[in-house]
Amino acid sequence: MKLLTVIKNGQFTGTQYEQDSDAIRAHHASQGEMLVFLDYRLTANEDGDYGVPSVGEIRQALITQLTAARKEQEQQGVVINGIRYAGDPGNRQTLQEAITYLEDAGLTEFPTWKDSDDVFHADHPLADVKDAARAIGARRSQLIAAEGEYAAQIIAGTLTDLTETEVVWP
Repeated sequence: MKLLTVIKNGQFTGTQYEQDSDAIRAHHASQGEMLVFLDYRLTANEDGDYGVPSVGEIRQALITQLTAARKEQEQQGVVINGIRYAGDPGNRQTLQEAITYLEDAGLTEFPTWKDSDDVFHADHPLADVKDAARAIGARRSQLIAAEGEYAAQIIAGTLTDLTETEVVWP
């Protein structure tokens, strides 16, 4: 089980959570504390001192959180001509299958298209779907590049918090 662990000034505060929530994150962010996931519970020794996660553990936890944040950004997708196309892996595959089908059939429009917000569109252009697939690929590439830059900063020790003020996605 992953435990959400509270770190302040590089030290464990004595607080770990079994669940994650926006309220927990907001509270600790307001206190200037960092949250990382650890695979184990930190316990106090006979003097009441807690073990401290290693710098490597904290950095690995931050990189794991960074990857999850990048994937969340990818899932938002793109908007082409007022229609949203999600960028998650399943939808990227669906777009490619739909493009292949229409091209193989020699058609230029989908008689009915259901977008990522569950809205139906009649006579939806193949060109829009192709543009969406390309835009999703370009956005994903930009997000992966940004993730790489942030990961390098984490490894270097110059990025120690993944709050919105520290990490801004393209």
